[in-house]
Amino acid sequence: MITIKVPATLGNFGPGVASLGMALDLSLTVEIIEASNVWVVEHNLGDTIPYDETNYIVAVAKKLYPDITPHVLRVTSDIPLRQGLGSSTAALLAAIELANQLGELGLDDYTKLTLAARAEGQPANVTAALLGGVTASYLNDGNVFASGVVAPEYQAVIYLPEYQRGDKADKPTEIALADATATAAAGNMLLAAWQSQQLVLAGQLLETDNIQRAVINDVPELGKIRQASHALDVYGSVVAGDGPAVVTLVAPNQTQDLLDVLAYLELPGEFKVVDIAGTGLTVF
Repeated sequence: MITIKVPATLGNFGPGVASLGMALDLSLTVEIIEASNVWVVEHNLGDTIPYDETNYIVAVAKKLYPDITPHVLRVTSDIPLRQGLGSSTAALLAAIELANQLGELGLDDYTKLTLAARAEGQPANVTAALLGGVTASYLNDGNVFASGVVAPEYQAVIYLPEYQRGDKADKPTEIALADATATAAAGNMLLAAWQSQQLVLAGQLLETDNIQRAVINDVPELGKIRQASHALDVYGSVVAGDGPAVVTLVAPNQTQDLLDVLAYLELPGEFKVVDIAGTGLTVF
């Protein structure tokens, strides 16, 4: 039996839109059980997700390698769906790896990364999901540039509201030069602050989200979480991707204090503490 495991990811946040990513210690697991006459996908994702060859993971794998032999798969996931935490990215990479394993394609990491980044239209989540840890990447004319990033030790305090993401917010196709310049500068400073372990500065820079205004306007809980966390001098609360989850990156020794303060907000939903995953996609 072959098992494919892909972590959740935080991407498209703050000044790191379409570039910075972070692997989270939640995962999608695909177990390849046995060959079969037809595709059977056993999963715990709910009845809205297909159990046959129309399942997204199978459909993408078949598109990559049409002659793939049908198998029985077991899919399990603890990544919240439609919350902005990379559940679709994990499924995409699992599909590419499924085709790679069953088709014996011999794809290297760069090829997997390029295929996934082109499919998603940006590389932030797929780079973190593939490599693990904290990453920076850049997609230009179909080519991907990617690297791991030095960052402080963090835990992620994730707020999961009771609702899921609806239709994505209408994002502007153009932004003001001043906003673009400021965001690029903030991204550069964030990398410098991470490298020098300046947690407060890094947190303040993480909250520079000029480009994400259309998204954060749809997540009213973000402002409340920031106000509460700032009382502890904890900065670094961001909307996860297109939301609605809110992630606060915090030093582990401040996690419990932050949870205690956030409890007073009585927000509908739940808070979950998740470590940063040092390992990306694995096959065993």
